[in-house]
Amino acid sequence: MLKFIKLILPVVLLCLLPQRQIWAADEPVSDVRVVVDISGSMKKNDPNNLRAPAVRMLVGLMPEEARTGVWTFAKMVNMLVPWKPVNDDWRQTAIEKSSQIHSLGLFTDIEQALKKATANQKHANPKFRRSMILLSDGFIDLQAGNTATQKSRQRILDELVPKLKKTQIAVHTIALSENADHELLKALSMATDGWYQRADNAEDLQRIFLHLFEKATQRDTVPLADNQFSIDDSVTEMTVLAFRQKDTAATTLTLPDGSRMTQSDRSDAIRWQHDSSYDLITIDNPATGQWQINAELDPDNRVMVVTDMQLETTDLPNNVLLGEKFDFEATLTEKGEVITRDGFLKLVDGTLEQDKQGEGKSLALLRQPDKSKYRATLGNTFSDGRHDVIVTMKSATFERQRRQTINVIAAPINVEVEQLDQQTRSHRIEVQADDRLIKPDSLTITALLREEDGSEWPYDLLKTGDNNWRLTLTELEAQKPYQLSLQLRGETPEGRKVFLQPEPLTLMDSLADAASESEVVSEDASNNPEVSMAETAQAEKLIEPETEQNIIEQNQAMSDNMKLLIGNAIILLLLLAGVVWWRKQTASTVVAGDLI
Repeated sequence: MLKFIKLILPVVLLCLLPQRQIWAADEPVSDVRVVVDISGSMKKNDPNNLRAPAVRMLVGLMPEEARTGVWTFAKMVNMLVPWKPVNDDWRQTAIEKSSQIHSLGLFTDIEQALKKATANQKHANPKFRRSMILLSDGFIDLQAGNTATQKSRQRILDELVPKLKKTQIAVHTIALSENADHELLKALSMATDGWYQRADNAEDLQRIFLHLFEKATQRDTVPLADNQFSIDDSVTEMTVLAFRQKDTAATTLTLPDGSRMTQSDRSDAIRWQHDSSYDLITIDNPATGQWQINAELDPDNRVMVVTDMQLETTDLPNNVLLGEKFDFEATLTEKGEVITRDGFLKLVDGTLEQDKQGEGKSLALLRQPDKSKYRATLGNTFSDGRHDVIVTMKSATFERQRRQTINVIAAPINVEVEQLDQQTRSHRIEVQADDRLIKPDSLTITALLREEDGSEWPYDLLKTGDNNWRLTLTELEAQKPYQLSLQLRGETPEGRKVFLQPEPLTLMDSLADAASESEVVSEDASNNPEVSMAETAQAEKLIEPETEQNIIEQNQAMSDNMKLLIGNAIILLLLLAGVVWWRKQTASTVVAGDLI
């Protein structure tokens, strides 16, 4: 009996516990593959080989246990840094191998680079967040010649892109020159929900790599204000990224106790990576309190932390359509468990900032009735272009921040308007969908025609092909503007249901303007005799020389015909006279026999 009580007692006590545990969903492991062009054209586009420090920064930021590898390519593809879980040894190897990035390669085989960097990714796996960062400055260029080059490019679009989508690899592309194959790199990123970025010069590479790193991984950060930040006692490691002007003095840090940390303080607990234009400082078990970065203020400075208290947020797509709405959620976790303690959460303030080119808009993150989630609706204030979405959670004892960058696309369709040259005053509207952004077979399009007085007429666009829709409007009143609003219902390639309303089109009967101008000229002439007579006289002057010439030519033709007729008549008269004379002579002649 005593033995039974010992066995059952723990179970009973657990059942009596009032606290409810909610476990956070497992965060997928980041799988990041970096593919770098080392063809000879890089001598021009990256003369100072700034690809190398950009790669060093990227591997220095990579979190523990992420899977990462680095490949270089030109004619051949080389695995520069083996694809492995990240640890200190891997980082050191990657930093050393980065010095082997060069610009001596011949040709540019992007197809083989994509294949070899993803060779072991055969199926989708929700346990991993898969990304590739592809940097190139040119077009595919194969030794076999132009025909082989074009076939390779087409195979990427027709065969490789579907495989990348199937295995859920987001391909982030960087075009490092105006001569790069921008169309191909954009197609790769858009089709896989990656990010396309054009780098106007190599000096931008480090910041671009930072932004793509933040897309490929989800690291907790703490907010920076005037280069100051706060560290709480749950932080076991922090990494400070501070950008500097090229070849300036190294960054220093001021600790909470007022002491200063410099590059010379490097130790097993302080790893300091000093490069030409940035410092990357990783500190184990940093002191709690207020820290200061002694460097220039820079919007790309970051403080990333490893902590038991984490901020988890909704992952947004890299590319969204203008008009999409998202139910955005944020939760705080501690050692993998969602924090539900009311006494703690009621002291936490959550904000969501939507920033576009320095213009910030803040939304309140409202705590929900279940008391563990903070929510907001995102998308109402989007405009087309790049937006940074930054979530910050603060209390008196801690601060956490996460950021995402999204590309908002105005409309996933191409619209052409043609006015037909007909008396019915017809307009033909042709619509074609971008199948990288919306599934054509899921799409229905309706339209609403509005007149200035508020009158409205609804229409359904007719699907005329696999990816074509048409609407023909007739009898629009002359010289009157109309607004045509399209409404799209469909599904993105990722499966998101969308309802979109692009900017309205303005329709005007332009042919009526030309006709009315002609009528105005005619009416002016009839109402103004002086103008009419002057125009008539001018017309007569223009016509007169041609008329006289025609008369002369006609008279000349008549004269020639008359001469011919008279000549023929004279010849005929002479012929008749000759016949008459001959007959008379014949009648007066005496034959010799008649005189006997």
